[in-house]
Amino acid sequence: MKTLIQALLASLVLHLLYFGGSILYGYILTKNYTPNIENAVGLDSEVAFGYAADPLFFVFTFIGVFFICGILIFFFKKSKGGKNGDHSTIQ
Repeated sequence: MKTLIQALLASLVLHLLYFGGSILYGYILTKNYTPNIENAVGLDSEVAFGYAADPLFFVFTFIGVFFICGILIFFFKKSKGGKNGDHSTIQ
């Protein structure tokens, strides 16, 4: 059960880092943007921010990263030895 919670938290942290990084990158680009008015032909009548994606896509990526992290944590604990991550040498 501890492995599942660790995998869940790892997936959550990775998704927060990814989306937080995307937001920070977009913010930096927006703050440093200087328009080129000399070569402007016309302006669009609609403005869109971000992108539209299916919400199920994010659920599937979260579950996929959860399983990958779980497998990696399981094999890492298995390679370290011991039962359920117990690394004590005292019997």
